[in-house]
This record gives sequence, structure tokens and C-alpha cells, in this order.
Amino acid sequence: MLLEQIPALRELTLYSIVFRCVLAMLLSGILGYEREKQRRPAGFRTYIVVCLGSCLAMMTGLYLFAITGSGDPGRIAAQVISGIGFLGAGTILVTKHNQVRGLTTAAGLWAAACLGLALGVGFYTGSLIVFLGLWLSLQFLRLVDRHLYTHSKIVALYVEFNKIQDVSSFIAYAKEQNCHVSNLEMSRSRSPEGSALICAVVTLHFSGNISHSQIVEIYGALEGVAFIEEI
Repeated sequence: MLLEQIPALRELTLYSIVFRCVLAMLLSGILGYEREKQRRPAGFRTYIVVCLGSCLAMMTGLYLFAITGSGDPGRIAAQVISGIGFLGAGTILVTKHNQVRGLTTAAGLWAAACLGLALGVGFYTGSLIVFLGLWLSLQFLRLVDRHLYTHSKIVALYVEFNKIQDVSSFIAYAKEQNCHVSNLEMSRSRSPEGSALICAVVTLHFSGNISHSQIVEIYGALEGVAFIEEI
């Protein structure tokens, strides 16, 4: 807690205000840059704005308490934590295949807001440690998450069939391969050419290890399958 022991940074002075705002922009900018590279809905600028705004909210609470001598300086911070939810919800998308996207980005925005609050109150050590943890999580644990995802024995597929009988053949083939089928959802649609299609979202549970690309290739070659992709 070396930075917290410096009087000029501990008190709400011009130097500490500038230092907290610059540090908020720097740390949140690094986190936002990682999201920007992944082409996420909230990226570089959004993270900076959220963190900087949270930092100002926390400093405003401290300032009001300093000039009035009463009240709770954490009340504004509490509203930031609850209010950031609407922004995070805007980054969560549900695709046409009922696949949820953007949860990590939404959680990152919430964490960036918390980071700004900590910097606003002058909790530099905690802010830097949490920033390091967040950056490592976004940068390196993404590789671990991808490894677990691609080597999972549970695969969700979106499949388009030419007719309803092809769905039964698909499921029968899967069971012949000792594969458990669950969460089958079907709907009807039309191809660009105007022909009717049976669309299905199905989850397959495999007993052994098999690459997901092989699964898509094998099941995509079955008769009656017009289109297949992993979701």
C-alpha cells in the first residue's frame, strides 16, 4: 500500500484527482483494447468511459462528504454498481440459434466500473491487483476456455434438414454411435431458393474424445442434411 501512504494521493487534491483519472483511463483502456481486438460490442472507448465515469462518481461522493461533513460517500458508488447493469445488458445478445453472446463483455464492464470506484476512492493497491487479475483472465484464460470448449464431449449443433424424416435418421445414426441426444428444438424455415427446411438445434453427448471439426464433417455428410454448424 505504498501509493496510499502518499499524502498528496490519499487526499482529494488536484494531483490526486488527475492521478486517479489518468490511472483509470490507462487501466480500463488496456482492458478495453483486449475486447476491441476480439471485435466485442464494448471495446476500448466504452471501457474508458465507464471506468472514468465511475471514478468521478466515487470522487463526487467523497467531495460531498468533505464539504458537508455528513452523508454517506458510498451512496453514489452503490448506484453506479446497480446502474451499470443496463449497459452490460445491452452487450448480451441471443442469436437466432438461442446462443448467448457477450456475457464476458458485460462482466468486464461491471468490473471496469468497480475498478473506477476503487481508483476514485484512492484504493490504488487493490485496483492494480484486480486489474492484473482481469487482464490475465481476459488475455490468457481465454486460451484455456477455448481448449476446454474444443475438447468438450458435449457439442451443440444447428442443423438444417430437407424433410422431417431426415431428423429421425440423424438421431438414429447418433444413437448407433453410442451418442446421447438431448435438447432437440425444431422449427420450420425456407431456403433462399424457397424450399422448405426443417431447422433443429440439438445437443450431442459423446462417450469418447473426438474433435468438433470431425463431428461437423461426419454428421454434415449424412443424407438429408442441408447445412450444419457448431453453436
